Amino acid sequence: MKTIAFTVLAVATLLSANAAAKDKAKEDVVWPAEAVKWEPGPVPGTKFAKLWGDMAKGGPYGVLVKFDAGQINALHHHTHALKIVIMSGTFVHKTDGAPETKLGPGSYLMQAAGKKHVSGCEQGAECTFFMTSDGKFDLIDDSKAAASDKK
Repeated sequence: MKTIAFTVLAVATLLSANAAAKDKAKEDVVWPAEAVKWEPGPVPGTKFAKLWGDMAKGGPYGVLVKFDAGQINALHHHTHALKIVIMSGTFVHKTDGAPETKLGPGSYLMQAAGKKHVSGCEQGAECTFFMTSDGKFDLIDDSKAAASDKK
C-alpha cells in the first residue's frame, strides 16, 4: 500500500505540474491508501477515487481508477485525451485496427481524443491506475456501430 500511495503522489506531481503552478492551496493534502474514498464508476466493474477537480464537470481533474479483474470495456472513445499511469494489475489496450497492448505497473498510456479503442483489465487481478485529463470525462460506446458495420 505504501508503494501505491507513493506512486500516486509521484504521478500526480508529474502530470499536474501546470495545475499545481496555478493552485493556491495553503495546506497539504495527505491521504494514506486506507483513507482514499472509492465510489462506483460510470460502468459496472469500475470504481473511482477523486483526487482533485471534477471529472463530471470538466478538467483539469485527477482520479484513481479500479477495474475488476477481467473488466473489458467494448469499443468506445473519449471526447478528451486521457493520461493514464498503471499502478497495479495488467491494463489491456487495443486501438481500433491495431494489435492489443498489455501494460503493467509503471506503464504510461495517453488515449487520444476521439480514438476508438477497447480497454480494460486482464483476468487474474484487479487493475488500479491514475488518470488525468483537461476535459470532462465521457465514454462514448462505439460497439453498436461497429457491430452494424459488420452486417
